[in-house]
Amino acid sequence: MFNKKNKEKPQENFLLYRPLRKIEHWEVNDEKVKLFFHHNKPVERFMRWLIKKPTVSDLELDEMGSLVWQQCDGTKTVYDIALAMVEKFNDTEANSIDRLIMFLRYLSRRGWITFEKYQEIK
Repeated sequence: MFNKKNKEKPQENFLLYRPLRKIEHWEVNDEKVKLFFHHNKPVERFMRWLIKKPTVSDLELDEMGSLVWQQCDGTKTVYDIALAMVEKFNDTEANSIDRLIMFLRYLSRRGWITFEKYQEIK
């Protein structure tokens, strides 16, 4: 029987995607990346006024997160970033890929990065 869920679709390899940063305000201090977030939307301004929150908040990434963030420039694929993690942290390739995919999905859900599809050269 024909089932809509079982239609054959070409599978895309996530390791060939190129992550690209969407946040422009960040800096590197002592090999750690610090991201800065500006709260200037109307709801955020009201909440900032109500609970005395600062206009800018920051988030400091750990060593592994900092390496990944610096590599997300739109030129390297997910697999290239995983290989850089293997080289720097002496971890297995499969473990690095699993950790990297989970971290990139988190960053993507938060809206801090986006992905570009890998274009093959013909």
